[in-house]
Parts: sequence; C-alpha cells; structure tokens
Amino acid sequence: MTSKLSYYFEMGCKIRPLRAAPKVWNYVRYRSLARTAHTSIHRYTPQIASVLVTKRCNLNCEYCFVRNIINRQGAEWREGEATLDKIRRIFSNPLFANCLLVDLQGGEPLLVEDLETIISYLVRRGHIVNTSTNGLLLAERIAGLKRAGISRINVSLYDTNRQVIERDLSHINRVFPVHMSIVLLRSKLESAPDELLRTACLLRAAGCRSLRFWMYRPLGADPRAHEIIDDALPAYLEFRRRMDKALPSFCLWPAAIQKAPFHKRCPQVWQRVGCDVVGNMAICCGTNMTLQGPDSNLFDSNPDSVFNHPTLVAMREQLLDPGREPPDICKACNLLGEPGW
Repeated sequence: MTSKLSYYFEMGCKIRPLRAAPKVWNYVRYRSLARTAHTSIHRYTPQIASVLVTKRCNLNCEYCFVRNIINRQGAEWREGEATLDKIRRIFSNPLFANCLLVDLQGGEPLLVEDLETIISYLVRRGHIVNTSTNGLLLAERIAGLKRAGISRINVSLYDTNRQVIERDLSHINRVFPVHMSIVLLRSKLESAPDELLRTACLLRAAGCRSLRFWMYRPLGADPRAHEIIDDALPAYLEFRRRMDKALPSFCLWPAAIQKAPFHKRCPQVWQRVGCDVVGNMAICCGTNMTLQGPDSNLFDSNPDSVFNHPTLVAMREQLLDPGREPPDICKACNLLGEPGW
C-alpha cells in the first residue's frame, strides 16, 4: 500500500460511523456537487477545520508560517489560548459543526493545558482529530493524548528539537506511533541529501509510521524564494527516487511548486476552514494572512457570509476560470495542483 493510501486508510479507520454520520454525509455532498465561487453552507460545509489553539511556542523557527504572530509575550496570550468552552463555541457554529477532520495547530499545541479535554470532546462529537507538535513535551503527554482519543500526531523535526526527539522517540512510539515531518529546503536538498536519508532511516527504525517532506513555502518573518523546490528540479527528482527505493511506502510527498503551465486543482478555499479561538478567520492553509473587514470573524457574522467572504469568492473565481492565472498567494504554494481528498 502506498503512503498516501495508507494515510487515507488510517484516517478512515478512525471514523466512528454513528457519531460521524452527519459529517460523512456532508463529505458526500461536497464530493458530489460542483464547486462554485459562491457556495452556500446549505449545499455543504468545509471538510477540514484548522484551529489555532495557541499563539505560544517553545521554539522560534524562521520558516514557521505563524512566526509573525507567535512569541509575543504579555497577558494578551491568554485570550488566544484554547479552552474547552472556546472550542465548544467554535464547533457549535454551522460552518465548523460537520467538519470531518480537525487539525489542532499552533504555535505549540502541547502548551495548551486543556488539550486532552478538547480532544476528547471533539472525538465524542465524531470528528477525526489530528495535531502537529514539535515534540518537546510529547513524552510526558503522549499517554494522555492516546486516552483522549487522538487520531494522529505529527511531530515536526528541526535542528533545534532533534536532540530531544531522538532521545524520546522510541518511548513515544511504544505508547502511540507518530508520524514525522521535515521542511524540505532546496539548499539542504542539494547539499546534504545523504544526511536526510540517514535521518529518515533512523525515524523508521524508531517506530514512526511515516515521514512527510513539507515543501518550503516563502512565509514567516524571513521569506526566502531561493529555497523553493519546483517539480522539475533534478536534485529533488533524484532525492525522491533514492528515498522511495531505500524506504518504500514510508515517505509522503506533497506536490512541489509547479512550473508553468499551472494546474489549478487546489480545493482549500472550499474544503478547509480555519480560525483562532477568538474567531478570526484564516484565508487558507497556504498563507498566514487572515480575512479582513466585514464577515471576517466567526462570532460576529452569519456563517454563510463568512464562507462567502469577498476574498474567498474572488479566489474561487480565479481558481475555477481556466483562462485566468491563480491568485497571487497561490503562485508560491505547492498545493496549487493538489486535488485534496
């Protein structure tokens, strides 16, 4: 079974049929009905909910897409920290209520005190619940996350957390096997492919379920366009061949940046919805910008109006029209050609 099929199989096994029935029916409608620029929530609502559960982090990675808003100290951080009551309020909204998959994001989600309680609540509602973490606190919380019913944990590996991850990873995987991810930079790909291969072998030997190579996107406080990897880069094609030969079905490969012509298959502005815990709405997973102006906050607006914010409608129009270029924020996003699920 390929890594991508394994991912979908793993996700499907986490569905609780009775509790998830409205969410599965919503997914069927999404898959059956044509995408339109203006999309009423009475046709279908998004399939994936991304919730920024904290703006705090115990790392400060230069290419993190939320680096521009995290690590700002002061009392205001508590307003942006998730609690069970705040999560209940979000998922009582029709725009989020029938999302099949929930991604709990940060910052660093394991800094949230109520995380296990939040996960348990979402699982009881019939959601598949994933989270991504830098893993620094994972060894001490992995058993509680498992009891809460977490569906999938992704651990992001960086130079700054590698020592802790290598120390704790075998123990973590004995309790609950995790998936790993590495942000793939062009400079690293071209200068140290053997090091990346050795790392991947160590991760599999430690019991990880997969390794996903996230393609670098020029976001964060210091965007670097020279680190972008396109789908025709010889070093990338050779590296991928070597990895798949050495570790068959272990690596997941999100699309690299497309060279022209663009194939505009991205479904994110239909399939995904995101917000922080005070209701500020994200545009999509490929940018750290949020919606602005009227109908940009989940708690202040009609959900149908939020889902059809002028920014989202304009992006959908450009993605649907074969004669137009993609929106500007999509051109440097490696998901432009990904069809979603």
